[in-house]
Amino acid sequence: MNRFFAKAAVALSALMLFSCASTPKETVNADEAIVGVSVIGTIGMDGSKPRAIVVEYDRELTGAKLDLSTFAVWDYGLSLSEKDLNSGKDAGKPLAVYLNEEPEVSQKGGSKSGRYVIIEVNTDYSVGRYARSYKATMAAGVTQTKPIVSKNCTITPSSTEKGNYYDYEYIGIDPQTHGKRPAEHYRYAKDGTYSIPEIAGFELHQVGNGAFKATNCFDEANGKYWDFELPYALYVPSDYDASKKYALVLHLHDAGSMDIDPMLTLCESQGAANYASSQFRDLLKAQGVDGAIVVCPAISEDFYMNAENPHYNLRIARDNWTLSCAAPAVLELLDSLTEKYSIDKNRIYGSGQSMGGMTVMALAAQRDNYFAALLPLSCKWGTNFNKGETFAGTKSFSAVADGKLIWKTDADGKAVDYNNWFYLISDDNILYYSTAGENTEYSVLFKGLCGVSPESADMYLDEKTSVESRNKIVRELTSRQSTLGIYQINLSGNVGHMSAWFYGHSTTATLEWLSKQTRESEMKRAKLDLNKPFEKAAEQITDSDHIWQKKKDGSAIYIPTGKRGSGTQGYNSGCTALGTDEVLLPGR
Repeated sequence: MNRFFAKAAVALSALMLFSCASTPKETVNADEAIVGVSVIGTIGMDGSKPRAIVVEYDRELTGAKLDLSTFAVWDYGLSLSEKDLNSGKDAGKPLAVYLNEEPEVSQKGGSKSGRYVIIEVNTDYSVGRYARSYKATMAAGVTQTKPIVSKNCTITPSSTEKGNYYDYEYIGIDPQTHGKRPAEHYRYAKDGTYSIPEIAGFELHQVGNGAFKATNCFDEANGKYWDFELPYALYVPSDYDASKKYALVLHLHDAGSMDIDPMLTLCESQGAANYASSQFRDLLKAQGVDGAIVVCPAISEDFYMNAENPHYNLRIARDNWTLSCAAPAVLELLDSLTEKYSIDKNRIYGSGQSMGGMTVMALAAQRDNYFAALLPLSCKWGTNFNKGETFAGTKSFSAVADGKLIWKTDADGKAVDYNNWFYLISDDNILYYSTAGENTEYSVLFKGLCGVSPESADMYLDEKTSVESRNKIVRELTSRQSTLGIYQINLSGNVGHMSAWFYGHSTTATLEWLSKQTRESEMKRAKLDLNKPFEKAAEQITDSDHIWQKKKDGSAIYIPTGKRGSGTQGYNSGCTALGTDEVLLPGR
């Protein structure tokens, strides 16, 4: 009896195998089978870009053989032309394609089963300027061009592209005229169809949904006080422990990414991602700090303040050196964070690009030795403009030093005018990345007033310039003894205005230097003898270093020569007025 049942079982099994083998596979078109396209992004030296495209199918593709010819791809990198590239080539070109069980990049080259196809694309390139929005960089489209044969089905090629984007018309504000720019058209990724792992730990505090409620903030452009919601992104380590101590990093964006969306400042450069990285955490831990809390405010050019002021210009550091009400709002935000979290006040850092760099330098003068170190990138700086002087038809106002937001004394308790910027930053820890001609006046004045100059080094950039060579230059420079504590990197070669933050943030030695700086080291360094009114020297020096501007007739306007030992209070830095051709000349 047992033999009978055993033979029957074998026969039944054979019949089932024959039946399965003879069952035809299901055939379906890719237009139906592809149910979603998403993008896994990364933050490169030039901001966000796609790292991989994820194609989601409605069924398992076990056993499918895939190669680069299986799909036609469109992504942000492929939309760039050669003239858009600052370095590298083949931007966005597909490099690998494989099946995976999860919608993520695989270090092992995928799996033999799953319903997600991962298409990795080339990220080894940089552009001369950041894209209009991170949503443009996270857009992608895919067309299946060849049949996919899996264990259970055949998926025939697509007839149309599947993507994660929509068409968007961008109309920006021209910072020079405050009028509208011509319309620009982009493909923008839909919300929820992309991820950027390097900044995933940031919380977004948006207007109407968690933004910081700033109160009684003075604006130097109109002399009024304002209450408003300041949007910002905040990174707090997932293992935050109130019994430990953390550094606080303020990172401020440039005027090219002005909006109420805090994601913009997270995606336009590597700055925010760097400060939230495990690499920076490890550098801080080596200095006895448990990690960093990172705050990135979002400043809008066209801000809804209230019904009477629906298009308020919140631009934080204007080119005539006045600060908007966003500046005290940032200080209020910093104070709220130092109260809420366990912050080591010996390690508060300020980082900023262009407008953001101008801002952190101005805030450093308003609060002497509040920041342990400053990283201004590609920006003009110096706040010795007489704000009470009428210029370009308007008169600016100087914020009041109230002893709370803006301090009345320096870190040693001496009475000081925070507008005497050269005195107040003369003991600060500063690493400044400058492109050619960006800012020369401050070093000339320091030398003329006190006979000292910032330590500087040249960095020539081209496609052959490696991270290692950049690191070597920064490490050698910052190893020098400095009377001022200021170190300047002068960029040349294949550079533009944004190059300073592209290369500054992507140079490892920059983070190394920042992690080692403390407020305590500034307090030990003596300030220069500049806490007094400015006086001109008897004669104007007219060498090439002092030329501020060449005139059309061949003559020159010179930076006024300070009398050695004098301060700089009341000195006018040369500046322009946005939207006009007027220039306030040095020394006026």
